[in-house]
Amino acid sequence: MIASRPQTLLYLWLLLIGFGVIAVASVSVHLANSWLNPMFIRHVGYAFLSGVALVLAYMIPTERYCQFHRAAWLLALLLACLVLIPGIGIESGGGRRWISLHYFTIQVSEVIKPLLLIFIAGYLANNFERTQRSILPLLVLLAGVGVVLGLVVLEPDFGTVAIMGTVTVAVLFLAKAKLSHLFLLGSFALSGIGALLYLEPYRVTRLMTLLSPWEEGIKLNEGYQLTNSLISFGRGEFTGTGLGTGLQKTFTPASHNDFIFATIAEETGVIGASIVLGLLMALVYRIGNIARTSLRQDRCFESMLCYGVALLIGFQALIHVGVNAGIFPTKGLTLPFISYGGNSLLVLSALIGMVLRIDKTNELSTSK
Repeated sequence: MIASRPQTLLYLWLLLIGFGVIAVASVSVHLANSWLNPMFIRHVGYAFLSGVALVLAYMIPTERYCQFHRAAWLLALLLACLVLIPGIGIESGGGRRWISLHYFTIQVSEVIKPLLLIFIAGYLANNFERTQRSILPLLVLLAGVGVVLGLVVLEPDFGTVAIMGTVTVAVLFLAKAKLSHLFLLGSFALSGIGALLYLEPYRVTRLMTLLSPWEEGIKLNEGYQLTNSLISFGRGEFTGTGLGTGLQKTFTPASHNDFIFATIAEETGVIGASIVLGLLMALVYRIGNIARTSLRQDRCFESMLCYGVALLIGFQALIHVGVNAGIFPTKGLTLPFISYGGNSLLVLSALIGMVLRIDKTNELSTSK
């Protein structure tokens, strides 16, 4: 058993996985005119495997993750290098983001996320007080994270870089690093983002599309996804059109992953979309509480890891919804636990397993 008492976090995870299965079934029904279609069946398989990943991650003591946090960084660096090598990395859609292992593929950026979270938490656990006094340990940490993310940019996967960069700075803030140091490092980060925009004109095009999707977006041939997504929100109104009856998903590319929230809004309306957002917010809040409890018990690694997981899920959900609603430029980011796909579901579920283990340890320490 995962715990001797009911776990709020576990229930929230189960509800989100359940909503994800329903959402993918509804999105994919038009592909084969049947609810029982290949995409739905594969996603059910991914959901089952995500439960296995959660249990396996739960069984490993968190001390082991802390002991091997440098190995986690080395593995992240190795994967980021391997995916760029022709013959190892799979090229698709103008990017090289997957490694084939014959029977299945690994999306490298998804695996890198938990590895970097473990590295960040382990580094802070060993240098917690130093990071509050000096900028040098912050530079060392950001250099380690930056090298890996620099390779991820070459895939290219700017979405993962933006999220993990933001999560890193936010965790440092929660670790009580000096604000002056964070502002200084943040200015360098913003300069780097500006350089990336300048070097890749398509990112400027996406920004123009965001500002004017119906005019500039269509003129630049970049507004197709966003305009269909916005129509989905309009058609959904308060109660939605009904599961499986959404029209815009048949026109919107990636409606099963990158734009699945728009389909949820169309078919279940404000009510269904609010339930999904509420569950995600409750999940993030619960993980944040576990992080605070760990910090009060002077267990820095566990606290920083939980904060990282909460921020990762929160920021990724925020950006996904923002992209669907036309608030942020288009990015290939899934909605945590809801979107179709095995890599993201398995990785995030494994992280929930780690947090459940930390929650159980907190409970045992409190009861002593």
